[in-house]
Amino acid sequence: MIEKYYKSRQVIDGELDGNQVMMHLENGKYFGLNPVGKRIWELLDQPKSFEEIISVLLTDFEVEEPLCRKEVLEFLDKAVKFEIVQKA
Repeated sequence: MIEKYYKSRQVIDGELDGNQVMMHLENGKYFGLNPVGKRIWELLDQPKSFEEIISVLLTDFEVEEPLCRKEVLEFLDKAVKFEIVQKA
């Protein structure tokens, strides 16, 4: 079975001055995202696999695939650690 990532239900989000901001309701922590992080966050409205996320980002941004994979993996690992994204 392929792992999929999705937004935690404990996170509220919105835009502030053109930046994506989020707050985890249980722990009260705030997070801000750069444009790539914002795009990943948008993609996670529906559960997505790592490969699905990479595929979209390689189309949307001018980035080398190895760098994209590395940075998306780091983003997802941190997002899961801080409980703003969950894995299924």
